[in-house]
Amino acid sequence: MFIPTRALSHRAGYDKKLPKAVELDFVVDVSPQFEKHANSAMLRLQALYPTCQFTWRDGGISIRGSIDLTEERFRKDVLHAVYREKIYAETLTMRQALVAAVTSR
Repeated sequence: MFIPTRALSHRAGYDKKLPKAVELDFVVDVSPQFEKHANSAMLRLQALYPTCQFTWRDGGISIRGSIDLTEERFRKDVLHAVYREKIYAETLTMRQALVAAVTSR
């Protein structure tokens, strides 16, 4: 079974540092139209990056922790997670209707 590298690092333990990890402490600004999706995105990010702490602070997501990614790459992952949560929320009723239409007789 294929397990992504990130998943392996999570199974190794939360207290262990990654070989090429760097300490990060920065804020990713989130546009107002995405703010209501930030909490869901932070929950998803916490699962993906358990060595980091995510908090909502002054219109952005504050990130602190040790990670083996560059700040630029990590910032991209955070913004992608927020966008993904927005799309998920906006398409949920449509997906539910499609499933109901396909499964009803």
